[in-house]
Amino acid sequence: MKVILMSEESDEILKQPPETAKDGGFQGLLVKLQRQLNRLTGELELTPDDLRRIPKYAFDYRNGGWENRLRRAFERVLGPKLGRA
Repeated sequence: MKVILMSEESDEILKQPPETAKDGGFQGLLVKLQRQLNRLTGELELTPDDLRRIPKYAFDYRNGGWENRLRRAFERVLGPKLGRA
């Protein structure tokens, strides 16, 4: 699924330092999304695995800064449940 993120939405993904990719699932997801993001156009190709992991990390763990970052990045393009039915 291809989405176009606005600059402030892309910024939420880009906040994650790339060197933290192996620190945990959430960090790995954000760094993976950074690699898939076209920083000039905001275009981001989301894989089926990405679409499964985004709501998982946004809703299935404790609520905090990381979870809110996913909501701010994807709520406009995926809806309030970030693609979950």
